[in-house]
Amino acid sequence: MSDKGFAGASTREIALRAGVAEVTLFRQFTSKENLFRQITQDHSTIPVIEELIPSLLDKPLNEGIASLVNVFLGKLSDNKPWIRMFQMELQRDPETFRPLCQSFLDELYRVCGSYFTEVLRRGSSVCCDPKLAARIFVMLCYGCFQVEEMQLGGSCKSMDNKPLIDSIVNMLCNGVAAAASGVTPHC
Repeated sequence: MSDKGFAGASTREIALRAGVAEVTLFRQFTSKENLFRQITQDHSTIPVIEELIPSLLDKPLNEGIASLVNVFLGKLSDNKPWIRMFQMELQRDPETFRPLCQSFLDELYRVCGSYFTEVLRRGSSVCCDPKLAARIFVMLCYGCFQVEEMQLGGSCKSMDNKPLIDSIVNMLCNGVAAAASGVTPHC
């Protein structure tokens, strides 16, 4: 599916590549759409971030955010073919794929927001609205991934991007003015 897209991949091809009979595929998922939803969940960054958050709550904010950025960018990088296919399908059939995308983003914002809510509750930060912080976090990371990997063919996981990742962390901790001046995060 990641090679030909959702519309281009037949269930017969998917079953053949998975090493199962087509009828087995339909017994398990009942439709190609359900198979797509399951694959989307399997490639999701959400469970990885959700599992990571509790271990970050006792760390300084800049370390916690740096860990979130690294894990999120790493998972995006690992799923590049899948993300490319999803973007293609979103353009081809927005009525079908936009609700899936919105549902995924709502859940991702909720999970990331839970981190910012908890650090705010613990007094580790005087951050803005945690929901807004979550959206900013996702958009900065995804924008970095989109430009560096999808458009330029580079890698977000490259050590060459450490200054960029450090700047994302700095901006999230201290705002744009501090990031532009190169001030070390004090969060």
